Amino acid sequence: MPPKKKIALFSNYLSFGGTERVVSLLCNELTKYYNVSLIIIYNNIEFPIHKDVNIIVLTNENFNQKQSLLSKVFLFFKVLFRYRKALEKNNIETSISFLVLPNLINSCAKILNGKLKTIISERCFPSKMYSSIKFSMRSFKFIVKSFYNKNDLLFSNSVYINEDLIQNFGLKIYTKVVYNPIQLAQQRKDLSSYDKPSQEFKVISIGRLIEEKNHKGTIESIDLLPSNYTLEIFGNGSLENELKLTSANLKLEERIHFKGSVNNVLDYLVKGHCLVLFSNTEGFPNAILEAMSVGLPVISSNCMSGPLELLNENQSVSIETGSFFKAKYGILVNVNDIQGLSKAIQFLQKNNDIRLHYSEKGLERVKEFEVSKIGLEMNNLINKINI
Repeated sequence: MPPKKKIALFSNYLSFGGTERVVSLLCNELTKYYNVSLIIIYNNIEFPIHKDVNIIVLTNENFNQKQSLLSKVFLFFKVLFRYRKALEKNNIETSISFLVLPNLINSCAKILNGKLKTIISERCFPSKMYSSIKFSMRSFKFIVKSFYNKNDLLFSNSVYINEDLIQNFGLKIYTKVVYNPIQLAQQRKDLSSYDKPSQEFKVISIGRLIEEKNHKGTIESIDLLPSNYTLEIFGNGSLENELKLTSANLKLEERIHFKGSVNNVLDYLVKGHCLVLFSNTEGFPNAILEAMSVGLPVISSNCMSGPLELLNENQSVSIETGSFFKAKYGILVNVNDIQGLSKAIQFLQKNNDIRLHYSEKGLERVKEFEVSKIGLEMNNLINKINI
């Protein structure tokens, strides 16, 4: 049997986050096919990594978003130098990077060594992500045209991300969609609970406390509902104090509970009545997959990108303002339509049979994203550029 080829997965770090969870799952799964190295810039690892994965940390520094421009430039060249040395020392044949900084460094490594096979991965919808700051938009367009196009292949987790990169940012290399993987949960929501009326209706929301996730809109939708509707929010972020103030101003302190980041979010999901994802923009939301994996019904904004693909197999929908759409695997509402969201939540609370239906459909749907299937897709993708 021939020896396994050597590949690397390259990311900023592996602390709690959607992309980081994907990297950890792919690292572990791809050991079936390759000798895998995990290369990270910062020494933050909070996900389990397979014993056969070779872990390489490029710096001893902690991630600091508020670094000066000069510090960022110095860090970039230091990491690029160490990254190339790590690839050479470990005889890496193919390197796969995730997110802008690792993608940029991987692109430079490709430019400096044409024999290296490189795959880059975008995880957000760029036109939304960079729309608020003109400099950021121009910078990303320059990066795509001048650096991303030097790689062998780009994959994202949504057809809309790929289309956006091609149409609005000048991407010219081959693109592919590989959806996020998930390990099927051992926990399951007790489906018999749908036969028993519940006094409290517990809504769960998962995501960083940042503007894009629109937790403020979710809180405001709870304010439109009777007092037996409660909300648990899981995640940390820069808007925590602001969101708590919103909750206090609406006199919702007894109904809105901020849980922070937890290791065992599935244990909380099985105790909820529905998941709400009310984001303004997404890549491909792991929170929906996690909810489906335990049988928790989902309500999501129909934002770019991900929810439509997950909940309605990418079949377009039209949603009236102030209302909602019963999709194949969950419920969709318009972005930031607080009235529509509150009506969708109330609809699920009043219709146990619909909640049971979406619970069962979610359990069916999530099997398409099981990590062994996505790992096989990644293996095929790597083989494509190594023929």
